[in-house]
Amino acid sequence: MKRALALTALALAACTGVPASLVEAPAAETAPSWRAVDPDNLVILDAPTGQVVIELFPEAAPAHVARLRELLAEGFYDGEFFYRVIEGHVAQAGREFPMASKPWPNVPLEAERAVPAEGFVPLGNADLFAPEAGHRSGFAVGRGAGQEWLLNCPGALGMARDDGPDTGSTEIYFPLQPRRYLDRNYTIFGRIIDGIEHIQRLPRVNPSTEEEMNAIFGEDEPLAYQIAMFRRSKLNFNAVFAARLASAIPESERPAYEVMDTASAEWAALKESKRDYSAIPAFIAPPVNKLDICSLPVPARLSAPSQP
Repeated sequence: MKRALALTALALAACTGVPASLVEAPAAETAPSWRAVDPDNLVILDAPTGQVVIELFPEAAPAHVARLRELLAEGFYDGEFFYRVIEGHVAQAGREFPMASKPWPNVPLEAERAVPAEGFVPLGNADLFAPEAGHRSGFAVGRGAGQEWLLNCPGALGMARDDGPDTGSTEIYFPLQPRRYLDRNYTIFGRIIDGIEHIQRLPRVNPSTEEEMNAIFGEDEPLAYQIAMFRRSKLNFNAVFAARLASAIPESERPAYEVMDTASAEWAALKESKRDYSAIPAFIAPPVNKLDICSLPVPARLSAPSQP
């Protein structure tokens, strides 16, 4: 009974958007396998809507993770904005006006990689966009022909870029809805493990027009000031107060997170509970017994503090 209740709580959190940290941990004797998140891969982002916690995946995109660590160490995102938040699409953050920042070298596209199947946990049913979908280390991935790539599910962390494949540098985005047509075209290198609701609550805003940008950086200083202040007023509720690695926070103050092991029996049971609804008497049409990989993110939780 305790095990059933624990799985029910985890499933509810994953499907309703309840912050993972608020899910009651299962009893010790029935606890599933969890792995600790490395503080060097844990990003804490503070926004007006709340705190967002992101896990990075350096094995999939080492150059992108290394770049983000550099940007965070510099405080690049502190005081900047989610300046492009498009309903049903993405929330994009960084420095809206590249001429206002020192140039950063571009990073190579790391949208997919050749990796053995060992460690890949299949979802268990066909996927619309990939030959096979499943999970690796808690991240939703697609596989085919020996290649593997992270998926543009809600809360995935991606790098925005220009038209060329190797033109990403500093601008990050989070899909607000599944944007699977972006898979293998943009580099995904992390995912939100807590606080995705705070990204979903950001006010929607379009990027500056070309006229606004030209005015801000034009020679008419009074007009430039007025346009810049007007733009800032539209973005006040989309600010990034601070973004930093957990490893940069004193150990006694930093949050510690765990992610459910996707090779565990508990994860397999949780997937099955969201695939098979045949026991629910209110269902009239037969359930399809399929699971969309973006509908069930792998659960994460705050680690219990160490006992003296």
